[in-house]
Amino acid sequence: MGPIRSAPEKLPAKPQGEAALLVYLGQGIDFALNCRVRALARRLTERPLPGVREVLAAYHCLQVQFDPMLTDHQEMSAWVEQERRLLPQGKSQAGRRVELPVVYGGEAGPDLDYVAERTGLTPEEVIRRHGAVDHPCYVMGFTPGFPYLGGLDPSLAVPRMDSPRLDNPPGSVALAGGQTGVYPLGGPGGWWVIGRTPWLMYDPRRDPATLMEAGDMVRFVPSQESHFPAPPPLSLGWEAKGLEVFEVLAPGAFTTVQDAGRWGHQFRGVPVSGAYDQSALAWANLLVGNDPGDAALEITLMGPRLKAIRPVVIAVTGSDLGLSVDGTPAPMHQALALTPGQVLGFRGPCHGGARAVLAMTGGAASEKLLDSRSTYLLGRMGAPLAKGQVVRAGPGPQPPAGAVCPALDEPGEVLTLRVVPGPNQEFFSPQGLESFYGARWELTAQADRRGARLEGPALSFAPGSPASLVSEPNTPGVIQVPSGGQPIIMLREQTVGGYPKIGSVFGPDLDRLARAQSGQAIRFAAMSADQAVAEARRLGRKFQTARERLPR
Repeated sequence: MGPIRSAPEKLPAKPQGEAALLVYLGQGIDFALNCRVRALARRLTERPLPGVREVLAAYHCLQVQFDPMLTDHQEMSAWVEQERRLLPQGKSQAGRRVELPVVYGGEAGPDLDYVAERTGLTPEEVIRRHGAVDHPCYVMGFTPGFPYLGGLDPSLAVPRMDSPRLDNPPGSVALAGGQTGVYPLGGPGGWWVIGRTPWLMYDPRRDPATLMEAGDMVRFVPSQESHFPAPPPLSLGWEAKGLEVFEVLAPGAFTTVQDAGRWGHQFRGVPVSGAYDQSALAWANLLVGNDPGDAALEITLMGPRLKAIRPVVIAVTGSDLGLSVDGTPAPMHQALALTPGQVLGFRGPCHGGARAVLAMTGGAASEKLLDSRSTYLLGRMGAPLAKGQVVRAGPGPQPPAGAVCPALDEPGEVLTLRVVPGPNQEFFSPQGLESFYGARWELTAQADRRGARLEGPALSFAPGSPASLVSEPNTPGVIQVPSGGQPIIMLREQTVGGYPKIGSVFGPDLDRLARAQSGQAIRFAAMSADQAVAEARRLGRKFQTARERLPR
């Protein structure tokens, strides 16, 4: 009889809303632990259960995103546990070795002298020590292709900037804490820039889109290169085989092509993105005979003016932005048949809402990038509609006009958002949790497709809680609370975050937030993960019933 082995302890698992689960394999920043996380994530990705949308590995935990219509948190937790126990035990393996050229100092590295002064080293010694060791890539995130690299010589550790720089050149190589990062597309950031790589780190039109992946071992090599490539262009292309449907007479304030999202690329730091108001997208597509996730036009605040080039059936759902045809008010939430020459417009101003979705039969036929038509400006995919463009649609039979769907809920005077608590409840004091659910919050003007900042009483943290965490995967609706105590609701365009997460907004309620304008009053109400799954399924059945009853 062999030795008796005790069963391995079950992994802690915490819900993130109704459609995601965080599973912790440990804590902290350790490359061997990170290798185990990635090995398990890889096994789960290769052996998925029905309903699994994506598995994302981070430093010490992984996230499973799933369709709550097909599965739930309990089944996902049991599946992860089973696969973890079947995972072969062996030495953790690193990925590829990447030698990244870097031009240090000068215009390319404006903070090199500061880092040298702060650490008591010469600039030459900073460069030598930075390039003398391998830097393991733990996770990709923050922006597409941004690598979080460990292995920094402890003598080079410097705190983050008190006030982030508003813009960095593409390829900036920067330090903060015990890590190195590379800003693939430039942009704002609070890390100290000591150099710049002449390599284009990310391009959505390239395969693979990023030069690095989590697990790679990176070695920085000094370079004298003087040419730095420009970031990929922002452009909205249309499929040549698409049917010409509309001429853009005026583009509106911010009109973009969006679909159900870009799945399968979060491990490269590319978020799902997609329509902010997923309910409006699904209902609009239903009315014109498309699949629920087909591409449509997402309209913000002030809508476009579009002249029909050919007969087309359209539908507009979401907020009432004053839809009109040839200057005459037209009904929303209804399939409308347009003839060539008719002009679809939006009279404005918006009536208490911020966003609407315009679907057309066949779906908007913009070019696909990384398996989706969704516009993602930070990721250099797509661009807002422009005057003079021709909107194209895919082929499809024209359904009869007149089909209607229920009007979608406007935010109202006070918008109540249901929240699944956690996964970092323990970081907040009882008073902080009471304030979160008891206070009336205001949606500030600091909102975009990445996140929405709220204003209200500062939430208090539990004694001894850190102001930030090792970055963990996010999902749309996650509510992060920075050290100032003001919540930020993460939206469609972020993959990881390092602030404590007090809860996650229920997905269909996030759609209602999409229709809200700055100044909107908001309250939070707790719901359990089981309640959230049950409600998602009820709403899903309601949509499916309506879909089956529509004439075809």
